Amino acid sequence: MTVSVVITTKNRKDFLYRALNSINNNTKTPKEVIVVNDGGEKITLENTDFKFNLVLINNSDSLGGNKARNQGIKASSGDIIFFLDDDDAYTPNSISERIKLFEDPDVVLAFTGVKFVNSNNLDLILREKKTFSENITYKKLLSQGNLIGSTSCVAVRREAIFSAGLFDENVVALQDYETWLRISKLGKIVHDNHSNLIYTLHVGNNQISSKYERYLNAGEYIFNKYKKDLISYNIYNDFLSQRYLRVAISASSTSESIKYKYALKSLKYKFNLQACALLLPTKILKKFKDFT
Repeated sequence: MTVSVVITTKNRKDFLYRALNSINNNTKTPKEVIVVNDGGEKITLENTDFKFNLVLINNSDSLGGNKARNQGIKASSGDIIFFLDDDDAYTPNSISERIKLFEDPDVVLAFTGVKFVNSNNLDLILREKKTFSENITYKKLLSQGNLIGSTSCVAVRREAIFSAGLFDENVVALQDYETWLRISKLGKIVHDNHSNLIYTLHVGNNQISSKYERYLNAGEYIFNKYKKDLISYNIYNDFLSQRYLRVAISASSTSESIKYKYALKSLKYKFNLQACALLLPTKILKKFKDFT
């Protein structure tokens, strides 16, 4: 099986080099890496000595994350497509541990756990997300939210991502979660039982995920798109509880009042300990855990 890695980037050349070098240092070398520079300063990446074929696409104008990622997928040729955000990095076994899972022909998506670092100290692991081995189904994703994680955690079978319809270009946030929902209908989702992604938390919390309004709008879009299944599975309240929980978490760095508002909304639809915890002041919560 051949491997392609798709990276989207914009004006973060230092981080991009880190991402590319982490791929180059993997025990399993991909066939190619597709870098889509989505409207940022033109990248040439001269004097590179990578083991893989580097395909660089410079967009003169920004298409947005979904369109840029789809552009990279369409330009790829590998049997298995890995994703990596420009500010994240792979561990040396990130590709090898996941690619072997696709030896099972029923597997359509394989994901890994996460080690978190801060942008001001990329070598210090702050915490590690526990591995996840429980069987993940479409219904479980609908009712419990994004159990898989961000695009950087994921590798997908080429046929599956194209059959699912690529990333929905109308979703303003939660693009990864909405895509995993569609792919989960096509086959098995498995975990490599490792934490093979280095996820960067930016000091000052500048990540898109801190913009709670985007999560609120995306949640409404996904709710309407999957409403029929939510009703038929009788998990209407579960989805809404998770939706407002995600909004509350993303608002924690913006406004205490907004965080409390959506934590209470989450509890209105279904009791959960995470929403209860969010009723505490964020400065207390951050002593125990970073919120992204």
